[in-house]
Amino acid sequence: MQTIDDSLFQVSVDENGAKMAHLISVTDNYDYLGEDGTKEGTAIAFPVINHDNDWASKMPWTVVDKGDTRVSLTLIDTPESYKSFPYHFEVMTTYVLEGNQVEIRFFLKNSSHKEMPFSLGFVLPNNWPTEEGINKISLNNGKHGIDVASTDFKLNVEEDHVAAFIDEIKLEAESSKTFALTLTLK
Repeated sequence: MQTIDDSLFQVSVDENGAKMAHLISVTDNYDYLGEDGTKEGTAIAFPVINHDNDWASKMPWTVVDKGDTRVSLTLIDTPESYKSFPYHFEVMTTYVLEGNQVEIRFFLKNSSHKEMPFSLGFVLPNNWPTEEGINKISLNNGKHGIDVASTDFKLNVEEDHVAAFIDEIKLEAESSKTFALTLTLK
């Protein structure tokens, strides 16, 4: 488990799946991802082609950069992953704490000599009342709240989570792209 923090918040990131396990307010020790420990934290979905091959959320990721307020983890193709997803790739997820915001950046690199189709998703568990806007979803339980915002991801409120997805796009051969999502904590 990797932990980053600033004067307002502490984030714990599990190397298995590069998911946030805890998002804790320093002032009142409130865990936005579940006070009772029943939530599993966030999840990253990749490559999710035809709603299959979502193995990235279950695999161990490698920490490639760590500072007080940031951590980057990467997942690189293996001979085993190539069998189900025949592309050479690198996915790097970076969590950055800045004041009351957590910026989550996804860097995808297609190292193959062919175009790579994929979907990318980020799932935030939620059972709070929600309000949807353009490129933003607000969650509020009275005392605490989270605004989820992105111009890169399509945001949806599901039964017990907020899903941020980029559905079935293609990354040109030998190219890369960065996507971002911001959580503003209240």
